[in-house]
Amino acid sequence: MTPPTGGSQRMSSKRSKNPALPVLDDAFRLASVKDAEESTRDLAARLATTELRRVSHPGRVTWEPTDQAEPVPAPPTVVDGDGDLWLRDRGTGTWTMPEFDPKEFPARCGEVLTWNQLACEYGPLTALADDRRIGGRRR
Repeated sequence: MTPPTGGSQRMSSKRSKNPALPVLDDAFRLASVKDAEESTRDLAARLATTELRRVSHPGRVTWEPTDQAEPVPAPPTVVDGDGDLWLRDRGTGTWTMPEFDPKEFPARCGEVLTWNQLACEYGPLTALADDRRIGGRRR
């Protein structure tokens, strides 16, 4: 699965429940993202958000939107690029957004997603816990 390169998949402007964690809106203000070609700006923002999170929260594991292999062990919760929480169903390995409200989020956020779908469409993903052992293959 290839990450989106077109328009932003950002969900809402009234984010982040965790204001210390950088979100896509922060990256879209960076000169390097503003200067990117429009067709690649969304991916540039997602990759910049990944780096901002890794620098500002080195104790948390952050996966890029292009990280398609589900981490082992998989974290029980992650925060997406907009700062929204997603929970993993241990039985099925799928992901859901517990705070989904169809009035605030696109319908896709109410669906059950695989890791690949979640990372590609809403990444970067950051482990909620400050524990580098989670999904240890990634920073």
